[in-house]
Amino acid sequence: MASASLKYTDSTDRAFGLCGMALSLYIFDAEKYIDSLRLDAPADYGMRLTPDFFTPVNPGLSVKNVWTASFRHFQLTSAMVIGNLLARSLGRRHSDLSREVRSLMLEHLAREGEESCGLEAAEVEQICDNSFSYLRQLLMHPAVNSAICDMARSLSERQTLSRDEILTHLMPLSRL
Repeated sequence: MASASLKYTDSTDRAFGLCGMALSLYIFDAEKYIDSLRLDAPADYGMRLTPDFFTPVNPGLSVKNVWTASFRHFQLTSAMVIGNLLARSLGRRHSDLSREVRSLMLEHLAREGEESCGLEAAEVEQICDNSFSYLRQLLMHPAVNSAICDMARSLSERQTLSRDEILTHLMPLSRL
């Protein structure tokens, strides 16, 4: 049996993953950070985010406000990772995420949560479980699955999707 991996298997897998990331930002009211998707971009640059996603927190803010901003950033980052993996699994392969891949994902996110917000592994797991359940339920919905498949197909054909094109694919979901 092959070992678990978070790596893309091919460009179609990457297209589904990038579309799952865009869906995650959209449903967690963070679509303002979406700039574009580029299938042919180097690793880790397939989803372009707006500069304000990366804007450092103002050091003049209270410790609580700085932590809250870091926590929100972690929530969005973990939702994008989860959306990426679930869209690839449910949207493309029509199967649940394997236990091994989910464990590997949680391991990576636990490190990120500890480094960025001082979260313990159990806290990260609870945050991820909530996002995972919500995103899984959404991606199991036929209309959402269809929108992600259509967007992944468009991305595969065109190699890039602008913010407006991404939102055109996702906006009908707001009526669900």
